Amino acid sequence: MAKKRVVRHRIFDLTITLIIIVAVTTLRAVMMPAGDELMPNTDTPIGAILQNLQGSLPTLSAFIWAAVLFFASMGAGRYGTQYSLYPAYTLMAIPIVAITAAAIMVSGEMLLSAAALVIMMLATKYIHRFTMRSDSFSDLSLAMLYYGLLPLVVAPSALLYAAMPLLVLFVRSSWRHWVVCTSSLAFPLLSVSYWSWCAGDGFLTPINELYTSMLTPSEFSFFSTINPAGILLIGVLIVMSLCSITLIISDKYSLKVRSRAMMRFNALLLLVFVGMFFLPSATATLFAIVAMPAAMLIPLIFVRMGVSFTEMLYRLMLLAAAANMVLLSVM
Repeated sequence: MAKKRVVRHRIFDLTITLIIIVAVTTLRAVMMPAGDELMPNTDTPIGAILQNLQGSLPTLSAFIWAAVLFFASMGAGRYGTQYSLYPAYTLMAIPIVAITAAAIMVSGEMLLSAAALVIMMLATKYIHRFTMRSDSFSDLSLAMLYYGLLPLVVAPSALLYAAMPLLVLFVRSSWRHWVVCTSSLAFPLLSVSYWSWCAGDGFLTPINELYTSMLTPSEFSFFSTINPAGILLIGVLIVMSLCSITLIISDKYSLKVRSRAMMRFNALLLLVFVGMFFLPSATATLFAIVAMPAAMLIPLIFVRMGVSFTEMLYRLMLLAAAANMVLLSVM
């Protein structure tokens, strides 16, 4: 089964598919944005800076978004094979990132979304390297620093401050690792708080502002922009994710011990990110954030399930993505 995957989904084919997805989705979002894609993110310490910068450099921001989307997708495909996350060779994380991040919706604040995607890419790299290979406190600390930095860019991801100390127990249950996780996770926010205190404001001012931003309505309405093709695309991604989770739970010998722990982490992290869509401050930027854990989780089905079934899902995903682009363009 794994050999067929290599033949059917070669790196050249996936790269061409990725380039098409990146080009089409970016051009569509720039020239024909739809509905609530233009809803701005609520203010955060770093997000506000990026929002102002995009106002001055809109064309460059779109180019940066396209470049980041391409390299993040290629990076996700490399992480799975480099760290032996799956029981067989697969590069299917490459199109999953691009489709999840850009084929459903693309936030009009592309520079901010690009920053969020870069942070997620680096956090994914270091947590996988820590779990699958190095066992180094430095890798765990770097991963948590990036996860802790994300809420300073996108307000809904402040949920990570509560969820991440619990999620890290699925990859390492040692109290030493937990201490490194929590301290590194909090460091970016505490640094901003210290800077605020030095500037004459209260030490807790950034924390209170972030909490307020997380609960401030962004006026983003998911259902006012989504169309039947978009719903189908989301449904296919959900089915793929559930199939992967089922394999993790039911097939005891499908994964190595470390791989199983990492996949459980990705599944629970994906669940946390999906929960962010129910916060008042949610915007289309969250699709760029949820793309990385989804892309690390879903490829398991391409090496553990039947070729005909996974091929059908893959083609249906591409078809739904293409139809969604057309419908968003005419809305």
